Amino acid sequence: MIEISIAKEKIVEYSTRLEVESRLLTASAGYVLAQDIIATLPLPLFTQSAMDGYAIRHDEDRVAEEWLTVQGESKAGSERSINLEAGKAVRIFTGAPLPQGATAVVMQEHVTRQGDRVKINLENVADGAHIRYQGQQIQKGEVALPMGSLLSPGAIGFLAGFGITHVAVYRKPKVAILVTGDELVDAGQPLKPGEIYESNSAMLEAALLKEGVEDIRIDAVHDDKAELVAKLDGLLKWADLVITSGGISVGDYDYVGEAIDHLGVQTVFYKVKQRPGKPLFFGEKGGKLLFALPGNPASSLVCFYEYVFPALRLLYGRKDIHLQSFRMPSLKAYSFKGERDEFLKGLLTPEGVMPLYGQESFALRSFALANALIYLPASQQQVLPGDLVEVHVLPS
Repeated sequence: MIEISIAKEKIVEYSTRLEVESRLLTASAGYVLAQDIIATLPLPLFTQSAMDGYAIRHDEDRVAEEWLTVQGESKAGSERSINLEAGKAVRIFTGAPLPQGATAVVMQEHVTRQGDRVKINLENVADGAHIRYQGQQIQKGEVALPMGSLLSPGAIGFLAGFGITHVAVYRKPKVAILVTGDELVDAGQPLKPGEIYESNSAMLEAALLKEGVEDIRIDAVHDDKAELVAKLDGLLKWADLVITSGGISVGDYDYVGEAIDHLGVQTVFYKVKQRPGKPLFFGEKGGKLLFALPGNPASSLVCFYEYVFPALRLLYGRKDIHLQSFRMPSLKAYSFKGERDEFLKGLLTPEGVMPLYGQESFALRSFALANALIYLPASQQQVLPGDLVEVHVLPS
């Protein structure tokens, strides 16, 4: 049985980034850049107004308040260059080129206009006010975004400003889910005595979709070794990462371990010193990753977030691979016995974190309410209200 920290180190060791592909910039949200993006233009591209108003010039002999003649207009998209004359102002709009000689823009609500003249109080106008200077954001030739950057909506908008249409990114992984068990029935079908509705695949698929995985296959298999070997073999050939659910414990009909051995999957680790989720398997074959998760739903989801989640992120180049974590005061007392670390389903609030009722490995009702996992090392077998505990924030 392996320690949690060692298990996570092994996952980092075996999870290698996937190949690079070119994608449309507009279809690259959630992907990770595979190369530096160099600015091909300065941004802003030219010196421009940041407000609707009037462009003026600060001359040494100007009085505090005076009337200026409006000599023209500059609007966004205008190609005409205006040379601002002394004693005059130019009507200007946000994003429009700043006239030559102008040193400030006065907001339109701060002027009085009568015909072709405007009255301006220069005491309220600083030199350089409301001007965006060429290259103020970035100069041509600088690194706009470094390799490894996550392409968020803001990042995509920034890169679009350079006229970029395609970007080199790391490919997202193809993921397969294989659920096992004779007792499992698809939703919508009538149940016979001893049967239950299969829910783990829906749960795991939702977690994968939330992480941005786009190519997912789901299959089910009875407790039949030959059938399991055939289906698992096919999924390992197709996917970058395979998740099995159930059949990895010690029952007479838990055949996943035997199928894994039969297919020559290298065991990286089996069983982790934790509750829930002790019978977790992680292996590798030809660069493909295999996680065999416990069948109990809460155990399965804990293992997904703590182990599969970072592996997925490593495959497509993310740097922030683990759940966000920090320490918060517990809002409730909790105690446990045993030699394994515990993950509790918790509700995180501004005041602290509340361990929820229903911590059993089969219980998903509490997981439906949880927004965090509370990590308690085996050495900390009693928690009192106000004690600081480690919190792992679940994706929202």
